[in-house]
Amino acid sequence: MWVRLTAILLCIVFFITGCNSLISQFFGTHKLRSLSVDEALDQGLGDADYVELLDAWQTGDYIVVPPKTTADRAVLIFPIVGKVQLEKLDAGQTITPQIIGWTKNFSIQCDDANNCAPRLNMDYQGIVREMRRQKNRAHMLPDNRYQLPEDVVYVEVGRAPLAWYWNLLMMLGGLGLAFYIESKAHWQRKIGASSNTHSTDEFENETTVD
Repeated sequence: MWVRLTAILLCIVFFITGCNSLISQFFGTHKLRSLSVDEALDQGLGDADYVELLDAWQTGDYIVVPPKTTADRAVLIFPIVGKVQLEKLDAGQTITPQIIGWTKNFSIQCDDANNCAPRLNMDYQGIVREMRRQKNRAHMLPDNRYQLPEDVVYVEVGRAPLAWYWNLLMMLGGLGLAFYIESKAHWQRKIGASSNTHSTDEFENETTVD
C-alpha cells in the first residue's frame, strides 16, 4: 500500500511540475524576455527566468573553474557589461558588474590561449540561475577592475528552459501513470473481493451438504 501511495505522490509531483512549467513557459517567468543590457542594468530583470540581453559586452576577463573529478565539468565565468561600463573599465576605473555569465559549454583548452571569453559585443540568451557554491569563483575576478555587488545576477548563457513538449509529456505521463496504478489496484481489489465471495459460497455449500 505504501509503495502505491508513494508512486501516486510522485505522479502528482510530475503532473504539477510539468503543468506549472508549461504555463510559465508561455505566460510566466519562463517566457523569453528580451531587453537591452542597459535596460537590464537600470531596471533589473524582475522575476524573469529566461532572458535575452541585447547589445551586451564581454570584457575579456574571465575565470575558469576546472573540474574536480572526471565526471565533473569545468565552468567558465565572465562579467556581462554595457558599453558605458566597458568605457569606464578602459579608463582604469573599477566597475560593478551586475550580471555574471557562466557556462559549462566550452573547451577548457581555450584557457591555454587566454581566449575563453574574448572582448566581444553580442546578444546573450540564458537562464537566470546561480551555479553551485563550490563552483562560484566570480569573486576571483581582478579586484582592481571589478567590485561584485551583493545582488549580482547570474545567467547561465546558452541554456533554455525545458522544451514545452517535454513539460507536456511529464504532465500527461504523471497523470497516465497515476490512472494506471489506481486502475490496477481497483481491479485487484475487485478480483480479491470476488475470490473471497466465491470461497465463502463454497464453504456454505459444503456446510449445507454435511
